[in-house]
Amino acid sequence: MNIIIKESKIQFKNPTIGQPTRAVEEHYNGRRIIADVDGKEKMFRFKKDEMPFIVDEDEMITVIEQKLAEE
Repeated sequence: MNIIIKESKIQFKNPTIGQPTRAVEEHYNGRRIIADVDGKEKMFRFKKDEMPFIVDEDEMITVIEQKLAEE
């Protein structure tokens, strides 16, 4: 399986309702990744418990492979 990460966007959400959201680890809510999987573009969404805030490209590919194996 050939996976190439094209785009990764971090999503934030303030845990306290009504307060402004900041781009900090405490407000990390998940990640959206667009990847090329065997020549086809696919979008993946991961919640904060599925993918940590600090992650490199190799770790992203490993998590995507796990998600594809579950399908």
